[in-house]
Amino acid sequence: MIGISDFCNGGTVTVSRTYFDAVLRAGGVPVLIPLIGDEQKLDGLLQSIDGLILTGGGDVDPAYFGEEPSPHLGHVNAPRDTFDFRLIELAARHKIPVLGICRGIQMINVAFGGTLYQDLPSEYADTSVCHMQAVPGYVPTHTVRVEKGSFVAVATGMDTLRTNSFHHQAVKRVADGFRVAATATDGVVEAIEDPDRGFFGTQFHPEDHTVAGDTVMVKFFEFLVREAGKKAR
Repeated sequence: MIGISDFCNGGTVTVSRTYFDAVLRAGGVPVLIPLIGDEQKLDGLLQSIDGLILTGGGDVDPAYFGEEPSPHLGHVNAPRDTFDFRLIELAARHKIPVLGICRGIQMINVAFGGTLYQDLPSEYADTSVCHMQAVPGYVPTHTVRVEKGSFVAVATGMDTLRTNSFHHQAVKRVADGFRVAATATDGVVEAIEDPDRGFFGTQFHPEDHTVAGDTVMVKFFEFLVREAGKKAR
């Protein structure tokens, strides 16, 4: 049972279908986790799942990592920030493996004390890779270098990946206890991990590639399903 976090779009409960389809292709059962204000009920729901995906979305409020907002900061969703941090806290408490994707990796990093680039184009010197592509999400656009022994290497069996990018924020200082699992060729962090806590994250979107039939990117979800299976047992 793989929980998938809500986009928290006003009065609707919604998430991209690509996350659901990727989990199904990997052999898991996807479950949407809507914004729930009742702490006891949310805790009970988290205890009923075996794995969690933190989905992509808008910017993270820089107040959470001790910075004033940049002029280039995008839309911040305060209820979603609060909810996602609560999901991370409960997942850690109940030892639920977590895969954070795009915004999800950023939330994980900040939750454990790391920081973010609020806006790569204005804060990051190397502009050799465009991290906001104009092509569909399933089209590979740049290379990712995989760290040996990382969860990315274990999951995919690859030392490089071809993937996409749709973000202007990114991991800056990696949280204590985490390590970099992959980087873009410009050095931007593309994946982090803390296997002891059961937290893993990718800046790129493996779900987009998976639903398009990519046989490598589906392995990220197969990895999560395997980790969730250990928790279930």
